Amino acid sequence: MHVRSHARRAGRRTVPALGLAAIMVLTTQLAVVAPAGAALAGLTRVTSTGPSNSDWKTRQANCPTDTLLVAGGGRVNGATGQVVMDTMLPVLGATDGYSVTGREDDAPGFTGDWSITATALCAREPAGWELAESTTPWSSASKALTVFCPLGKQLLGVGLEINGGLGQVVVDEVRPSADLSQVTLTAIEDGTGYADEWQIRGKVICVSPLAGLARVAGIGVLDSNPVKSATATCPAGKLVHGVGGEIDGGAGQVRLTGLEPISDTQVRVTAAEDEDGFTGNWAPRAYAICA
Repeated sequence: MHVRSHARRAGRRTVPALGLAAIMVLTTQLAVVAPAGAALAGLTRVTSTGPSNSDWKTRQANCPTDTLLVAGGGRVNGATGQVVMDTMLPVLGATDGYSVTGREDDAPGFTGDWSITATALCAREPAGWELAESTTPWSSASKALTVFCPLGKQLLGVGLEINGGLGQVVVDEVRPSADLSQVTLTAIEDGTGYADEWQIRGKVICVSPLAGLARVAGIGVLDSNPVKSATATCPAGKLVHGVGGEIDGGAGQVRLTGLEPISDTQVRVTAAEDEDGFTGNWAPRAYAICA
């Protein structure tokens, strides 16, 4: 596991390579919301929606000047169950941001247009800000990865990238632990399987403990309906500082289509069965990290 602190430098910083195609920017819809009373000073939610077309694509929401990324999320718009959201990743560079990538699944793919929305949660530099990351070995089997915060720190932001999955590996679990010391990331090959090797790359953004920081869960209905969502709501007086979610019982045939803070106090997870459907019962689960 690699750990590094965030040190502001004078001048421009270099954005690390993500192993992805160039970010596609044709249109932009940008919303900035600055909640009052957050545990972190200057907590701001930035949302950006990219072009709607039938290509795989990446979208990034960037933090305002003089703020750092603390968490993020995203969603797919317009392609229920046929686009795999396989990268949700913190990006540190000249501007901090949160990057989300969607890919159509294997044949027959999806003939319609769809877009990606990315959301970044940003704040003035928190005490003890650090980024920790880890990867799994390459293999052709479904797998899980646990990424730990440095000792004595708690996680806010979570990110993962499925390297080599090419739309045939679905994110099943982005689960912060109850004590917020670690996150478990699980990915499953889709219902048709996948012969090539792939890996999970995971990241966590960790800070010195915040007063009252806690994980709150919300679970959707456990049944066989093809599309559903779950919402986690922070207790009164607390605001969302981080995001997580998972699919219970999806068996690789349910796609995570949204994992995002939808307001200052709520996190929503949305999911949909693939185009062949799924006869089993499953449920989405949302996690809000609140302070």
